[in-house]
Amino acid sequence: MNSKIWVPSKPPFSTHKSNMFKKAGNVSHLVYQIGESDILRKSSVEVLVNNITKPEMKKKIKYLKSCFLKYRKLTGMGRGMAAVQVGICDKFAIIYTPEKLLTIINPKITKRSKKLLKYPEMCMSAVPIIVPLARPAWVEFKYLDESGVLNKWTTKDDTEQGRILNRVFQHEIDHMEGIINVDLVQSPKELILESYPSFYKNAKFEEV
Repeated sequence: MNSKIWVPSKPPFSTHKSNMFKKAGNVSHLVYQIGESDILRKSSVEVLVNNITKPEMKKKIKYLKSCFLKYRKLTGMGRGMAAVQVGICDKFAIIYTPEKLLTIINPKITKRSKKLLKYPEMCMSAVPIIVPLARPAWVEFKYLDESGVLNKWTTKDDTEQGRILNRVFQHEIDHMEGIINVDLVQSPKELILESYPSFYKNAKFEEV
C-alpha cells in the first residue's frame, strides 16, 4: 500500500518578501517606525504663519522633501510623508502629485464625502503591514503653502488617481493628529502583509 510522505508546506513568495524587507531596511534611517518612539502618537504643533517663511521652517521643509525623495528612490514607493514621521513635530506634510511635490501646512478638513471607499493602505511607519481601510471618497480642506498663503483643496476627482490622492491627504493629516492607519482597523484580523508581487496591481477600491 502506497502512502504519501509528509513534507513541510513552506510560505509562498519568499523572494518577494525578502526583497520587501530589504527595502524597509534600506530606509530605516529615514522614517520613524511604530513602537520605537512615542513621537508618532503625539499631535503635531501648528506652525505659526509668521514662521513659515523663516530659515528654520524652510530648513525643515527641505529636510522632509529630501527624506521623501530618498525614500521614493530607494523603494519605488511613497505618495506622502508627514513631518512627524522624520521626527519633526510640526503640522506639515509633503504630498506627491503628478505635477509637483505639494507642501501642506496646518491642514484642516472642512468637508467629507458620505461615500466610503475601502482600499488596502500601507504606511511608511508600519511597513510591511497593510490595512484594508474605509475612508471618505474625498475630502475638502484648507491649508497654508510654503509662502504662508491660504489654499483650499476641493477636487473630487473620481478616477483611481484622484481617489488615491484624496486618501493620501487623509492619511497624512491623521499623522499630524498622532493617528496611524493601523489604529483605525476594526479588527486585527484584517491586517495583512504585502506578500506577493502583484498585490497592488490587483488592488481595487470597494464602496462600503
